[in-house]
Amino acid sequence: MDVSASYFVEAINIQSLLIGVVTLLLARWLITRSKYNYNLPPGPIAFPIIGNIPQMATTTDINLKMKELRKQFGGIFKLYFGSETMVIVCKTEWILEGLVKKGEEFKGRPYWMYVPRIITQKKGIFFNTGKEWKDLKKFTISTLRDLGMGKKKLEEQIYMETQTLGDAFQSHNGKPFSLKDPLAHFSLSIVYYITFGERIRFGKPEFQEIVDDLRFFFNNISAFMPENFFPFIRFFRWNSPINQIIKKNKKIRNYVKEKIREHKETFNVGDIRDFIDVYLLTLEKEPNSESLSEENIFQAIMDLFMAGTDTTSTIVNWAFVHMAKYPEIQDKCRAEIEKITDLNRPVTMEDKRHLTYVAATLLEVQRIAPVGKQAVT
Repeated sequence: MDVSASYFVEAINIQSLLIGVVTLLLARWLITRSKYNYNLPPGPIAFPIIGNIPQMATTTDINLKMKELRKQFGGIFKLYFGSETMVIVCKTEWILEGLVKKGEEFKGRPYWMYVPRIITQKKGIFFNTGKEWKDLKKFTISTLRDLGMGKKKLEEQIYMETQTLGDAFQSHNGKPFSLKDPLAHFSLSIVYYITFGERIRFGKPEFQEIVDDLRFFFNNISAFMPENFFPFIRFFRWNSPINQIIKKNKKIRNYVKEKIREHKETFNVGDIRDFIDVYLLTLEKEPNSESLSEENIFQAIMDLFMAGTDTTSTIVNWAFVHMAKYPEIQDKCRAEIEKITDLNRPVTMEDKRHLTYVAATLLEVQRIAPVGKQAVT
């Protein structure tokens, strides 16, 4: 057989293979769609195999896109991502019904999403479910309370960090500046103290690096990333952030592991200092526990350290934005604080029951301001 004939046969074989693969994918898509398409709400037209990924992946503002879809299809609509179907609920009473009244039926996490699965490995709090999730949640809340959550010990630490934050603000001498880094450092310092029992120094390169890594992680991770549904895309999408997300997550994991190693050298059962010490104590007391395993508690620490820092920084940032936008509300909050403290002492948890207007304002900020890029699930 001459070279041209051989090339012709090879081309036919490759073409046949591609046609076969596409045919199988189409058949799978049709079977899956017909199987799960009953009683579903309306939604935008989806492409075969890839679904609505092109519409969602190319949008620059997911929240704006969701508002457009809500206006077009109503308070509940569907989106297809590969072979998976996602139902988006936007109406308050329906969200309440799904998450509260029928919480048992709708509890759990979507394990088919590639990025959360590879990062958390189905461990920890945020992407766990069932008995393990309940036990870990109970363990984490109990540990945080034991470490001073809502108590004087942690109040004093927060007050110290608040003073440092105030000094950072005053250093700009009344000139405009970004709140991003100061609030990120403030939030990190509180979570860092709870997790590792140490104070951090504002502006130290080590902690600025952590802030930058966390910011990149949460700015780029999304439920609508094409890689969540077709992981192989990360090899062909030139600007895919997946590899960087995985790399930065691994870097933070190694940082936490090093802190655990340091804690093991100074661990004392009679002197529990922080969350890491509770982790070591639990592994010592319950070495065979399935829920409170080394992997689960380690990921719970990662969840606390990463998400705790980002969400706290974001909500405080929104609070500043709304105080600036509504100075009359700011004045009322300040007047209530002044009435209780005379502005000669810090606010404490004991004052909370008297600061009803401040509490209502903060709750309203949390209601209207998004902590994450998409809604909480």
